[in-house]
Amino acid sequence: MEKRATKKTSNPFVYGITNDQCVWSRAGVIKPMKCINAFDCLDCSLDRRVQSNFETKQAQAGKMGKAHLTPRMRMLSSQLKCRHMFSGRVDYKMCAHNYNCVKCPYDKMIEDTGYMPGIKQPVCDQAAGFNVARDHYFHYGHTWARVEYGGRVRVGIDDFALRLLGPQDEIKLPGLGETVFQGQHQATLKRDQNEAVTLSPVDGKVVAVNYKVKKKVQIPNDSPYYGGWLMVIEPTDLRKNLKNLFFGTESLAWMDDEATRLNTLLSEETGYQMAATGGEAIKDIYGMVPRIGWDRLVEEFLG
Repeated sequence: MEKRATKKTSNPFVYGITNDQCVWSRAGVIKPMKCINAFDCLDCSLDRRVQSNFETKQAQAGKMGKAHLTPRMRMLSSQLKCRHMFSGRVDYKMCAHNYNCVKCPYDKMIEDTGYMPGIKQPVCDQAAGFNVARDHYFHYGHTWARVEYGGRVRVGIDDFALRLLGPQDEIKLPGLGETVFQGQHQATLKRDQNEAVTLSPVDGKVVAVNYKVKKKVQIPNDSPYYGGWLMVIEPTDLRKNLKNLFFGTESLAWMDDEATRLNTLLSEETGYQMAATGGEAIKDIYGMVPRIGWDRLVEEFLG
């Protein structure tokens, strides 16, 4: 299939964040600017430059102070507000580790992929009877990516693909620590004797998998953008990857185009006209028109 070009995105959009300002801006250290690294401060080039510049200026002025105090502690004033409080991720938390976030158990907890305070079920728009989650990125192979606090990416399969192929017997997920690449094998759907390989929306290492999906394979069909997520990825080239994905209004336009392609294919091959019921597409398109062929649908829309 022909890949449609997408409009390039800028900084990663972090899902569920109420304040997108850089924590250094919130602390008054630098001029107002938005976060450029999905609040992954520990791996942020700007964060390293700010601290380095501060230490250089302090050394030149002969005001290094106590050696054990970090630049963050000296800069963010005596209040010592946690960086997660500055970002709006938590309502109230004071720092107890001199902004040495690497050694902070609270920081580790909040960065944990299973901890999502404030994350609610996403709002969806409809495009030709298919649900499209807001503030999610979409890959042309019908997988989605949601950038979350700390720079990790939660991924899954979109509503279109799940309705297209219907209920599965098994969804085979990669193991923890495995590496995935954008546009290459991510997870495998199995139904009867058929298999469908889904493509990863980003590059990175798998740091969590949804074990509930392995036990109850119907969850993604019922809740593709919430309970039915597949895995969490620690990305290795996030900003570059996001430029190749659909986002916002372009996601809706793309999904509408995909629905049109599907309807045309079904009509030409089988004479079947896909109709929406109650504003939504049917749940099992392949099951309704199996003569179109599993492999044909997978090749056209997931590959």
